[in-house]
Amino acid sequence: YTPVSRRGDKPDAIAWILKNYPTMTDAQIVKLIGTTKSTIQAVREKTHWNNANIKPRDPVLLGLCTQTHLDAAVAALNLPKAEDEAAAG
Repeated sequence: YTPVSRRGDKPDAIAWILKNYPTMTDAQIVKLIGTTKSTIQAVREKTHWNNANIKPRDPVLLGLCTQTHLDAAVAALNLPKAEDEAAAG
């Protein structure tokens, strides 16, 4: 559950993730922040109703997820590459 006062921070967190980890899937972002795919799509395409006020901000600092969860999601992004290199080597 996210308090009403923090729900407005979700687009900022989505923008931060898209900027820093562009390969993260929508499903991973949904699970990490607790948002909807349509909101992610609107932020990605810059069609969000509040687009003029969206500023990329760290979701951990906003209190939308923990550093542990963010680190785990980022580590999951790197796993397939490591497996591919191991198979090739």
